[in-house]
Amino acid sequence: MIGGCMASATDEQTYPSPVAAWSAVAILFTLSIVSMLDRNLLSLLVPEIKADLGISEVEAGTLMGMAYALFYALGALPLGWAMDRYSRPKVIWFGVTLWSIGTVACGFARSFWTFFAARATVGGGEATIVPGTYSLLPDMFPRHKLGFAMSIFAMSSKVGAGASLALGGLLTALIVPAAAFGVPLLGEMKGWQLIFIVAGVPGLLLALMVFLVKDPRRGRAATGQPAANFADYGRFVWANRRFILSHHIAIMPLVALIFGFYAWLPSFYQRVHGLTPAELGGWLGLAISTGPVLALPIHGLVTDRWFRSGRSDAHLRYLIGSLLLSLPFAIGAFVVASPYVSFVMIGIFFFAASGYLSLPTVTLQLVLPHDLRGKSAAVVLMMNGIVGAGGGPMVVAALSEKLGGPDQVGLSLMICAVVALSLTAFLYLFALKPLRAMLAPRAA
Repeated sequence: MIGGCMASATDEQTYPSPVAAWSAVAILFTLSIVSMLDRNLLSLLVPEIKADLGISEVEAGTLMGMAYALFYALGALPLGWAMDRYSRPKVIWFGVTLWSIGTVACGFARSFWTFFAARATVGGGEATIVPGTYSLLPDMFPRHKLGFAMSIFAMSSKVGAGASLALGGLLTALIVPAAAFGVPLLGEMKGWQLIFIVAGVPGLLLALMVFLVKDPRRGRAATGQPAANFADYGRFVWANRRFILSHHIAIMPLVALIFGFYAWLPSFYQRVHGLTPAELGGWLGLAISTGPVLALPIHGLVTDRWFRSGRSDAHLRYLIGSLLLSLPFAIGAFVVASPYVSFVMIGIFFFAASGYLSLPTVTLQLVLPHDLRGKSAAVVLMMNGIVGAGGGPMVVAALSEKLGGPDQVGLSLMICAVVALSLTAFLYLFALKPLRAMLAPRAA
């Protein structure tokens, strides 16, 4: 049995009540869904935006990827620092408000660079939600319940991804993206511009929900000691570099793949299968969201139980197997003739692979001091933002052009899936032994 896995009665009493803790999860879950809608809406409107702004395939990939991801990454470090130093609900409120303003600004874009600036604002604001959640939840749940709580929150990204496509498809049906509309005080606007405005405004109000979350500050801040800084985090990383570096690098290829999927799957179904945004939005949204919604609680419960039984590397070991299991379905989705069979395979892929949303984070929280959690989440976010979210859509676009043009986007996505899933599984395998060594002193 792993000492520290099983919480004592005294330990349980140091955490907020279950009602308060799960209410916080629900609020953060909702805000995460909003962030996914604002992030992914662009992928349904690529043809109209390309036509109106006169941009290329790679420039469209840049707007979906690097414009968002670069500032997502740049915002992560100062916001992660702020999470460990100031009121976390206030920092999250600032971020939600900022990204909502950025989404509305997308609706006023008239050129590639004004759109770039609006997407950068969205990215900078959304850099709050993940470090905030990863910093808050370990202070709200004991260690042996953290995997399930993190898995429930992680469902939000897939529910949000699915909802963004479904709601985006609905908006494109109600507001024709290519049509021109006369708007009082604003003049003539295209439908896709109105869609961004309609999607962004609700976030300004929903941001206020975060003030219902109380901040159970722990670590140095709770005892009045000086706050940890990034130098402290650097020393921790160096002392445990065999695990930390493998852990941090392993997730990047997979994040790049997932962002590539989000950005280019709608275009794949439009170009290869001839579906319209309104037709594909609901089906693809269902495929992306249903599997993780069903699987993530299972991933969390199984790995928490395995961890309690004495397997200290349970979370990563389980994830390696599930990623390899997902690979055949990631391939099959791009070779079957029927788009509906392809949707099913995408759903199974996300069912199997969705543990990446929570299990690496749980593993990291098990070994991190309280006051390094926000900084660690920020560093991982920065790395994933630049290489994953930024590079993924651009790599898919560039590979498509190398393979023969936009109609080869399916082949490009399939190649990226094989490389990314294999590489991530190998790197996590390399991290297992040093992880066990880090957790060994806690065993009793």
